[in-house]
Amino acid sequence: MIFSGTKNIYCVGRNYVGHIKELKSKKPTKPIFFYKPLLCLNTSNKIVIPKNREVEHELEVVVLIKKNGVAKNEKQAKSFIGGYTLGIDITDRKLQNQLKKESTPWFLSKSFNGSAVVSKNVKRKLGDEFYLKTNGEIKQSGKTSNMIFSIERLIVYLSSFINLQKNDLIFTGTPSGVGALKKNDVVEIGFSDSNDFEKYIIS
Repeated sequence: MIFSGTKNIYCVGRNYVGHIKELKSKKPTKPIFFYKPLLCLNTSNKIVIPKNREVEHELEVVVLIKKNGVAKNEKQAKSFIGGYTLGIDITDRKLQNQLKKESTPWFLSKSFNGSAVVSKNVKRKLGDEFYLKTNGEIKQSGKTSNMIFSIERLIVYLSSFINLQKNDLIFTGTPSGVGALKKNDVVEIGFSDSNDFEKYIIS
């Protein structure tokens, strides 16, 4: 299994202006990171909605880290990148909003079984445009060139606090268009410049 050696799942919040606006949040001056434990990792083609919870999709480019260490600058950061894929950060938005109002961490709204969906279609070269379709209709589309903080900058910033480990995953933030996932939906994610895509059934 391609992700069998994964140790950590790091995620970035508020890295696209459109998403910041749709959630009425503030643009950050430095990267915002949060963490998902390994039990969140989902590489199957089935997304299970937790009982009695309403969740939303957040489409993201995911970076695979290929070696241990610290990237001291953006040039060094490139040498840590082992590949790129797409993922879905499954989010309990109602709970997240409640936690924000209470000024407490988002952890419980982001971290539950299967909430870090990762496509097995790993690319060596990063495509600029990517998309998510629900039942054949495009719901999210984004460009990596529109990130507030580039992938290299994210790697430098994160590794200045904690050493990166081989097979770590970094979810790099979502563009606008986040929305609800419902039972029996069919979700497709892919890069626009590639014929490779991944489909998921919601249950």
